[in-house]
Amino acid sequence: MLFRQIKLIIFAIIFSSCSIMDLRPIGIRMIPDTAWSILPSSQSPIIISFDTAMDKSSIENILTIGSPSGIVNGDIQWEDNTLFFHPSSPWQPGIRYVLRFTGMIRAEDKREHPVSRELPFYVVSRTSLPYLISSIPENNASVYVWNDEILELYFSEPMDRSSTEEALRLDIPGDKIYEWFEDDTILMVSSDRPLNPWTVYSWSISEKATSREAAPLAREYSRRFITDLNREFINVLRVVPLFPPSLENDYRSELWDKWIMAGLSISGEQGLGSGHGIGIEFNKIPDYESLRRSIIFSPPLPGRVEILSPYSAVYIPSRDPEPETRYTMRISGTLRDNEGLRMGDDYLVSFISDIPYLNISSINTGLEFLPDPSYGNILRVRVNTGGIVQLFINFSLPIYPEHYIARRDNVFKVSLTPFFPGHLPSVSLRSASWLSSNTLELQWHGFNSLSVTEPQYYRLLIPGGIGGLENGRGSFLKEDIVIFLELI
Repeated sequence: MLFRQIKLIIFAIIFSSCSIMDLRPIGIRMIPDTAWSILPSSQSPIIISFDTAMDKSSIENILTIGSPSGIVNGDIQWEDNTLFFHPSSPWQPGIRYVLRFTGMIRAEDKREHPVSRELPFYVVSRTSLPYLISSIPENNASVYVWNDEILELYFSEPMDRSSTEEALRLDIPGDKIYEWFEDDTILMVSSDRPLNPWTVYSWSISEKATSREAAPLAREYSRRFITDLNREFINVLRVVPLFPPSLENDYRSELWDKWIMAGLSISGEQGLGSGHGIGIEFNKIPDYESLRRSIIFSPPLPGRVEILSPYSAVYIPSRDPEPETRYTMRISGTLRDNEGLRMGDDYLVSFISDIPYLNISSINTGLEFLPDPSYGNILRVRVNTGGIVQLFINFSLPIYPEHYIARRDNVFKVSLTPFFPGHLPSVSLRSASWLSSNTLELQWHGFNSLSVTEPQYYRLLIPGGIGGLENGRGSFLKEDIVIFLELI
């Protein structure tokens, strides 16, 4: 009897210490709810709802969202018994995401429930990711520095223009010009400036480039090309003297546009004459601005450059070269062709101007004849009736009537002034006549017409140098000639 009472007491203690196990399932609803579902927008959250209050940590610890590039980060929020997962960056169309919810979850009432769900899903559409089919130039290709299209990209899907252009990295001179073709599947990139020669250009386009349906590029692409296809440097083929354009072209001579070749080479016997230009011919098309900066003369010979053809130009001096002077023309090695490739070495050519100095062949007073006068010569001259002195100057080169300015100016450049003794009267030019293209007659008056009882000298100055006597064709008197006229 006692044993039975003890047994009942033990059973009661055991029964009172145990609760009945709750085996009711936990209700779960999910968005997405089936494999290959499509979320409606790039901001749509993942939603998991429960029919009872849950231990939140047990839920959050087993929830992951994956993509081809790794785990998707985001923020989790709870509203009552519902979990909302918002991605840190918007979902992207065309990407296959996978929701994994696997493990043991617990309700606040201590119920536990195993779950194992793996749901692949898309956003907006299941469109395929765009990819780059091909590019021109190909990777490591050699190209010219001046092409109509620097880069051509061919895509598998119509692309969003703005995002694609922003995703393209291509560091080239000038402003990039974008052109789209074939329903936005082909992008052509050009520039308003040539590329630099012998340079490696790298380009890349990242996944930030998207299709029209906002699907990102499948992966980043990186390639390069080299501007070394043109391996020929620009060179000077020849430099020749040119006659300026005229209405009467000499068809026996080679024509450069409207200019006529005056000789086979500027360094030959012809040299550079009065009014000539300097023709320059190249093997390649030069960069014209570079050419204008590259021509240098020693001694200086200022002028300008004009283009005659794609391969030739003429340098037009702004004044004639000095007579019988050796010049060196240098075309700098920094000269570039139209593709930017430098010449390298300087081009040098020397020539002697084909312009002789003007000389005084003789001076004749009617009383004495002085050939080849030089500084300090004394020449006797007779004072004629009326106090007039007559002088004939003969030049080594003709001064033709068409050069009337030279004829006129030469007359007034010659001067005659009292020298000794100091009381001599001043004289003035009475008349000037060109008896021929080489002979000038000058008459002065104001001399003392009385008999000369003591030596009287006047100083005759015929100025030389630039600004002195000249013939209108670039020749001028090299230096001043001073002659002393002794009155008889």
